[in-house]
Amino acid sequence: MKQRFLIMVITGLLSVGATGLQAGEVLDRVRQSGEVRCGVVDAKLPGFSILEPSGRWSGFWVDLCRAVAVASLGDPEAVRFVPATESTRAAALRGNAIDVMSANTTWTLSREAGTGIRFAGPVLYDGQGFLTHADTKAKDLKSFGRAKVCVREGTTTLQNLQELIKGAYPDLIPVTFQSAKGLMEGLSLRKCDLMTADRAILAATRLSSGVNKDRFVFLPEIVSKEPLGLTVRDDDPQWFNIVHWSMLVMITAEEKGISASNVDSFANSSDPEIRRLLGIEGGLGAALGLNKEWAKQIIRAVGNYGEVFDRNIGPKTPMGLERGLNALWSKGGLMYAPPVR
Repeated sequence: MKQRFLIMVITGLLSVGATGLQAGEVLDRVRQSGEVRCGVVDAKLPGFSILEPSGRWSGFWVDLCRAVAVASLGDPEAVRFVPATESTRAAALRGNAIDVMSANTTWTLSREAGTGIRFAGPVLYDGQGFLTHADTKAKDLKSFGRAKVCVREGTTTLQNLQELIKGAYPDLIPVTFQSAKGLMEGLSLRKCDLMTADRAILAATRLSSGVNKDRFVFLPEIVSKEPLGLTVRDDDPQWFNIVHWSMLVMITAEEKGISASNVDSFANSSDPEIRRLLGIEGGLGAALGLNKEWAKQIIRAVGNYGEVFDRNIGPKTPMGLERGLNALWSKGGLMYAPPVR
């Protein structure tokens, strides 16, 4: 009798878990609608997410959304970009207004555990820094006494600043803004002595402001770790894997020297992992509900990770960012993909 009762309890628990997951629901909706709904935080952030005068979106986070669209629909243009803010992005995802959020969202425990949201791995490593007026006499954060700091609402940046104030920098005063444009205007009009954000965001905001970038300089301090990544709801493991592995195969492609321009030349490669990556053998796409050449299609349409970084925010762009921590693990960085097998 006890054994029968235990079996009934376990069966009930399993059925409850199964109804909560509804695996494949997002991919089914995406295919029925013919589009991936991709959340982006800012329409005017050069290098990351910007709405061009032509009406086309471009940028690092935009390209990553296009990779997901290629994986699921075979078309990099099959994306509807949905603007959100730092304060509304999580609600948009949980409320099923978007399928994936692609923005400078820092992966933290409190943003993932128990929130209904899951991070599809870090795709950009950054750190919080400070921008100030070039004519200031202070050359580092410690040199500032009482100072107003422009900071964006709803961000870990504000949380980090508040912790700094409770610790070694009690004289810093937060001045909050809802947009990157507001941040830069606050600094330009000297409503603030400093502006703080992820250093890549500081560079993009300075670039988009239209003012002479030489008016502002970076302080040397980096006060946080900011692993940034795409987010999805946590109730569909298949969709999570599609988004996550869409990012990872681009890293693998760079490791293997495969790019958008040469991907077809690897059709006769004898490298087993390349053959699995390009769908020549192994049939790994089926495990994700995708066709066998899904990764090859991503590489051809969007490029490898290095190509996405370099054309949007790399050294030869107006952003001028070096790879740094975002270099491959084999070149001193942190970019590393699990085996494709």
